[in-house]
Amino acid sequence: MTGTTTGKTIGATGAWTHLTASDGHRLTAYEARPVGPEKGRLLIVQEIFGINSHIRRVCDGYAADGYRTLAPALFDRAQRGVELPYDEAGVQRGRELMGAVSVDDALTDVAAGLAHLGGAEGAAVAGYCWGGTIAWAAASRLPVRAAIAYYGGGIGNRLDEAPRAPVLLHFGETDHAIPLTVAEAVRQRHPGAITHLYPAGHGFNCDERASYDAASATLAKRRTLGLLQAVF
Repeated sequence: MTGTTTGKTIGATGAWTHLTASDGHRLTAYEARPVGPEKGRLLIVQEIFGINSHIRRVCDGYAADGYRTLAPALFDRAQRGVELPYDEAGVQRGRELMGAVSVDDALTDVAAGLAHLGGAEGAAVAGYCWGGTIAWAAASRLPVRAAIAYYGGGIGNRLDEAPRAPVLLHFGETDHAIPLTVAEAVRQRHPGAITHLYPAGHGFNCDERASYDAASATLAKRRTLGLLQAVF
C-alpha cells in the first residue's frame, strides 16, 4: 500500500500513509487532499469491507469538494490490508473482523487519524455502515467538529451516548438491517440530531452494491456537504 493514486473525481489526489495510535499500534490510512483551497478536514470511517475502492473514492470525492480527507484502516488491528468485495463471502469476513475490533480500539485509531489531520477540534467525521456507529460514538467521546452517519447499524444500541457535536444521520426506509424504529428512537432520545430517511435500502450510497440508489446518495451527499459548510 504505497504510492499515489488519482481518484476518478477531478481536483483531488490520494495516497496511502501511516498513523501511530496512542497505544503504539501502527496502522495505514488513505488520505486525499484537495488540489485547490482547503475548506475543512474530514475523517471517513470505513464499512466492514475495509478501505476498499469505494471508500477510497468517497475520500477522493470529498477532497474534490475541498476537504482534506483521511480514512484509517481500522481493521489493521485484526488483519492488515483488508479490501473485501460486496458479496456473501465479503460480508461474512467483514462481520468476523468487526467482531475482532472493539469500539474502544476503533475510537483510539480514529483519534490518531484526527491528530494526523491537525487536531480533533479541526475535523469532522463521517462513517458508513459499521463506520456510522463509530462516527456516532466519536461524537460523544471525541472533540470532533461534526459527525455524519450513513446507515449506522449499531446506533440503536448506543442511544445512551449523548453527542457533543452536530450530528447528521442518513437511514434507508427499506434497510433490511436497521428497522425504522431506530430512526424514531434517535429522534425521541436526541431531538437535536438531524435524521433523514431515504426511499432506499442498506448501503444506498455505494455504487458497487446492488442496493445503490443514485437519487438518495446524491441528496444525502448534498445534505452532508451542507453540514460541513455550516461547521467549517
